[in-house]
Amino acid sequence: MQHALDLFLVLVTGVLFVLLVRIRPGGKPLSKKKAAGLLIVGFIIGVIFVTTNSLYVTPTGL
Repeated sequence: MQHALDLFLVLVTGVLFVLLVRIRPGGKPLSKKKAAGLLIVGFIIGVIFVTTNSLYVTPTGL
């Protein structure tokens, strides 16, 4: 279940990245090639979010 949530976060991050770049003020229309490239960049950002999520968690020491 945890991996499904991580995958969902990566997908949402990628899609939101493309949508926010597309609707930015003064932005030019994106070609499909540029949108695909931005989607890949968004996926990479999502993977970074997921992998660094537990980096600063303090151990409980139980």
